[in-house]
Amino acid sequence: MEYFDPSTSKASIKNLSETNLRLVVGQDLMPSFYRLLAKGFMVNVRGSFSIKELLCQQLGIPDDYLEERIQTIFLDGKAVDNVSSTIVKEGSTLALSAAMPGVVGAMLRKGGYYAAMRAQISHPKEDRTNNDQTGKVKLKLFNLTAKEIGPFFLDQGIWISGTDLENILSNYRSSFQTGCRLAELNKKKLTIDELCQLNWQGKEIFLQVKVSKDG
Repeated sequence: MEYFDPSTSKASIKNLSETNLRLVVGQDLMPSFYRLLAKGFMVNVRGSFSIKELLCQQLGIPDDYLEERIQTIFLDGKAVDNVSSTIVKEGSTLALSAAMPGVVGAMLRKGGYYAAMRAQISHPKEDRTNNDQTGKVKLKLFNLTAKEIGPFFLDQGIWISGTDLENILSNYRSSFQTGCRLAELNKKKLTIDELCQLNWQGKEIFLQVKVSKDG
């Protein structure tokens, strides 16, 4: 396996046609990514689909998890009640949350008792478009969803900005030193110091984070 050359890293990162970063980490390091998942990340999608089709068929979320655990959904800032008829389009932002406490949680819960009272902040029904092209959708995972399905998305791979990656590495550098088992940039190994010294600004990163088999 070819190793990364830190002496040219600052210059070469700017010229990479693709930036694929693969990390293998201990279980204790996973929570460091949860804030990133709440801020939002991009996933590849194809065509125009309902929320349920997108999450369950394209992205692999189990039907029962969507039904039972994801209780609050926002599409482009509007609350969603019907996941089978609400259409997600390329460039949309989809926010997912487990049950939220109190009156606010009850008001925003999908298909809940108070759904009819919040028409102004609910997502309107839209027709499906005939579009088979590949695009990206932004996902945001809040509270328990980040912990429960965040590792699944990280394992499959997500798109994030270089700025967000730098923030994680800066805030959790000491944790990465002890908890990151392997780092590969475009299949070239890096040390944690090399990883943290790279200038990621202006880059779009395809990030995969896998949990080490030894925990």
